[in-house]
Amino acid sequence: MNILAVDAGNTRIKWARHEHEAWQETGWTPTSQPQLKAQWADLTPPDGIIVSNVAGPTTELTITSACQHWGVFPLFIRSQSSQCGVSNGYTSPQQLGSDRWAALIAARHFYPERDVLVVQSGTAVTIDTLGADGHFRGGMIMPGLGLMLDTLAHNTAGLVRQDGKIHDFPCNTPDAMMSGATNAIAGAVERGFRQLVERPLCLISGGDADILLPLLNIPAQKAEQLVLEGLLRIALET
Repeated sequence: MNILAVDAGNTRIKWARHEHEAWQETGWTPTSQPQLKAQWADLTPPDGIIVSNVAGPTTELTITSACQHWGVFPLFIRSQSSQCGVSNGYTSPQQLGSDRWAALIAARHFYPERDVLVVQSGTAVTIDTLGADGHFRGGMIMPGLGLMLDTLAHNTAGLVRQDGKIHDFPCNTPDAMMSGATNAIAGAVERGFRQLVERPLCLISGGDADILLPLLNIPAQKAEQLVLEGLLRIALET
């Protein structure tokens, strides 16, 4: 089956086409200035289109419009009470972001019968706990690295947003800001990980994954295209 999966986040719209048991074509465009029609003009026409969109109604309209020339209407997923072997522990299941839901489904597919901490490190950081039984127990949301640094610069007298480096003992203000923000995120991830017991593993994805991964003192690995992989599992089951 030829499936186009689309992950529309706050910063980027990422997409990939899956056929013959492999991802065939991939790409991305800025959410603020999307170029999907141009990017998809020569794309192999998909049989189905599945989308996670957390960027709002304007982005939904943009994606829908870009699909019109194929005559295929995209399926915009919403979090469910249960799906693809994952049960949703949220009090109101549909309040859970569709990107988080898709990532949890991918984690369950790749690592069944293991406790998994699913971390997405983008504009915001989400830290979600998936039990070995497939139950999503709950998760945390915190500002991402860029948001933390911007907030410090905009709301604190005397601090300016500058590129800093991560050090154990920062000796200048840009390094102190960078080290503080990254270690705050790493500390939250490690705190969430300590609640896991069944052969636990941390999967981390998103734009800041490469920055955060070396800071983690837990079994952790980078997970590429986690949301897209989850969308594919949903499409194949639908």
